[in-house]
Amino acid sequence: MTLKAVRVLGEAEVVAIPKSKEESYSIALSIVKGAVDLSKKETLELMFPMTKDKEVLRKAREEAAAAICERLKGGKDVACITLGDPMFYSTFSYLIPLLRARVPGIEIEIVPGISSVMASAAMTVTPLTEADERLAVIPATYEQEKLRDILREFDTVVLMKVNRVFDKVLGLLEELGLKEKAVFIERCGGENQRVVRDLDSLKGEKLDYLSMVIVKRGNLEQ
Repeated sequence: MTLKAVRVLGEAEVVAIPKSKEESYSIALSIVKGAVDLSKKETLELMFPMTKDKEVLRKAREEAAAAICERLKGGKDVACITLGDPMFYSTFSYLIPLLRARVPGIEIEIVPGISSVMASAAMTVTPLTEADERLAVIPATYEQEKLRDILREFDTVVLMKVNRVFDKVLGLLEELGLKEKAVFIERCGGENQRVVRDLDSLKGEKLDYLSMVIVKRGNLEQ
C-alpha cells in the first residue's frame, strides 16, 4: 500500500470491500488491516459473483453502487479498497459510471496502487520494457490465434488470469520457442507467493486465480 492509500483509508468513515461470493475472506481487506485500524469504521461488503452472466453482474454492480451512494448521501466519505490498481482490471472501475449517475457531481478520487504486473516484474527482476520494446498485457483466455500473434509481435507479454488455461498457454509457448523465456508468478507479495521458471512442473496443477505469466524475449533474470 502507498502512504497516500493509508492516509485516505485512515480518514474515511466507511471502507467498502469488494469480494466474490466464493471468497471466505477478502485478500485486499487482510492487507489493509495490517496498516489501518478499522475497528471504529463501518465496513461495507460489496458482493461481486465470479460469473460472465452480464445480467447477474449488472445487478450486483447496481446493488453495490446503491449501497455506496446511500452512505454518501448520508454525508459519509467512502473508501473502496481493491487489489492492485483501481484503474487496471479492477472491479471498482465498473462502479464509476453507476456512482456518477446516482449522485451527479460526485467527487471521485483515485489513489494509484501497485498493480500485480509491476509487483511481479519487480519480484522476478524482469524489466518489462527497455528502449523501443513493446509491451502487451492481456488475459490469457484470449482467442488462441490472437494470443499466438501477440506473442510473436511483442517483446514482452504479460498473461493475466492464466490459472484456468495454463496448459494451453504452456503448449503455445513451447510451440513458439518461448517456454524458456517465461516465468510464472502466483500471489505476488502475499505470504504464499510463488515464482516458477520450470513451467513444465506446473502442468496439470490446479493454479491460484491470482497468477500470471510474464514472457520476455530477452533473457530473464536467473
